[in-house]
Formats: sequence, structure tokens, C-alpha cells
Amino acid sequence: MTRWPLAAPFLLAAILGCPAAATQLQAVMADSTVVDTDPTPSPDGKWLAYTSGRDTLRQIWIRPIGGGTPRQLTREPDSTRAMTPTWAPDSKSLLFISTRTTDYNIYSIPLEGGEARPMSDAPGSNRFAVYSPDGKQIVFPSNRMKPGQIWGFNLYVMDATGERMMEGKLARQLTNNMGSPGHPTWSPDGKWVGYVAKPIDTTATVQVGPGMTMQKGAMFTAYHIWKVPAAGGAEIQLTGKMPETEPTEEIWPTWSPDGKWIAVQRRVGTADDVWVYEVDADTFYRVTNFGDAGKPTWSADGKSIYFVRVKGKDQDVWVASNLTPQSIKAAAKRAATKR
Repeated sequence: MTRWPLAAPFLLAAILGCPAAATQLQAVMADSTVVDTDPTPSPDGKWLAYTSGRDTLRQIWIRPIGGGTPRQLTREPDSTRAMTPTWAPDSKSLLFISTRTTDYNIYSIPLEGGEARPMSDAPGSNRFAVYSPDGKQIVFPSNRMKPGQIWGFNLYVMDATGERMMEGKLARQLTNNMGSPGHPTWSPDGKWVGYVAKPIDTTATVQVGPGMTMQKGAMFTAYHIWKVPAAGGAEIQLTGKMPETEPTEEIWPTWSPDGKWIAVQRRVGTADDVWVYEVDADTFYRVTNFGDAGKPTWSADGKSIYFVRVKGKDQDVWVASNLTPQSIKAAAKRAATKR
């Protein structure tokens, strides 16, 4: 077993310009022989759920948030993958995605384990699913209107009991976006759903060869952050609207518990890192400087961000602790004052 060294406590402090003791970057699970990914802490602060390949096939596991013996939660059939767990607000169950029906579909499983209950019931792929803060709704991306199309996704909302096609009980469509929206995240007040999508300009073209052009569709643009009212309405693009000196892309957004920030996996040039986006100020702040970090998820108290580092085929879970929105903003102000 190989262990990655713990990050120096001073690394993030240097990045943010804050006192050395303010924030630490630390490996939580760093076994180079096992893929551990998709970390998500429970709302009650007791558990960390994640996807693990330690059982050969990827399954959902949980472990005490402070460390302890991991426990396998799902036991999906052979040749099936389980992935991307998310918690119910009461921390008593989780949603996850499984390929047990060949297509990607949403399932719910109790914290104690047992038989997983199917939640989505429509053709095509139904992916990363997230409960609303009050636990009454679930938002998820689906390509049910264009099954099989890689860029055919939109966001849908179902109630917490799931869909039942034979009963005419299906999710309502939330977005109508040609840019294949994905990875939704609720604002803590439940009024907004954040997500990423590819801005599509149907009037633009790109050159694909000598004398050959194509419409600038999803293949030729990057994901950026959007939001839409949870009750439905106009979609609003938040990032990626201005000319850039080097290409950027955001994926895996997660709204902070105070609603002021969205943490994302952001690529600048060729480097992927965890960044936080201040919604009202329309400003990004870098959290990691590894060039191989992503899949961030806030802890329920807003003081930590769990994330993943990718080394070839290996993925390991890390945490940025003592990191609060307030400390990021204060550090940025101090850095600006020193210029």
C-alpha cells in the first residue's frame, strides 16, 4: 500500500494569503491500489459516503467522518457499477446511480444497507441525483427525450417517492438547454438549482478542416456554471461569458451551506483544481494548486471541502479543512491590500 504524503499546512495558506494555521489540505484515503472517489459527507456530520473500487466492481461505501472502519453499503450485481452517492437531508438514506439495468438509473438505499429501491423510471440515462434541502424533491439530469445522445441531457425534478411510469407519475422537465445540463446542486434555501451546461451559439461556426465549417454545437464548447429557479423559469448563465486568455471549464458544482459560494472542479489551461465561485461578486478563488484535483463537496457546516486527487488510474479522497467562505473572502481582501 502506498500513501501519498499529507499536504503541507502552509500550502493553501500561501495560496490564499492567510495565516498558516487557517487551512490544511490532508489526505483522507490515499491507497494507491484502490480507487476511492465521489466523496460526500452526511448532513449530520457523522458519515462520509464515497464510491470505491476495493471490491473490484465499484460500490458505495461509508465510513465515520472522523475515521474508522469502512462499511460497504451497496452490493450491486456482477458487471454493474454503483457511483455518485448523495445524502437525504435527514442522513438516513442515500441516492446513488447504478448500471444494473444497463442504462444509468437512480436508486435509494437506507444508511443501514439492504435492498436498493429504484427511483427513476424512464428510458435513457438518469444520472447524478440530489435531494432538495427540504427532502421533498429530487433533481437529476436525464436524456430521456433523446436516449443515447451524449449531449441530449436536461434537468428533471421528481418528488421524493420517485417516478412510476405505469401510473403516469413522471418527473417534470426543469431546463430546456441545448448544452446538456448536468451535475445539479440546490441552493440551501431551495429556490435555485445550480448546474453546469455548455453555452451553445447556433449562429456561430467552427472550422473543422480546410474549407470545412460546422455549427458550434456542444462538442466545441466547455461546461460553465448556470442556475435556474427550482420552480421553473429562465435559465441564467453565471460563468464563461467573457473572453478568456486561456481556456477554462467548470464541472461538479456544489453550493455552500450559506448560499454565497459554489465550489467547482475548474480547469484552467490543462490543470484541474478545486475553486470556489462567489455568486454575488462573480469571482473565482483557487482552493488547491495541485493540477489534479476535483469533485468538491462542502461539509454541512461549511468549514471543509472534500475532494478527489487523480493520479493516473488512481483516485484518492482529500479534505480542505478549516476552510470557510468567510476566511476565503478575508484572505482575498488581505491579498488585495498588499498589492
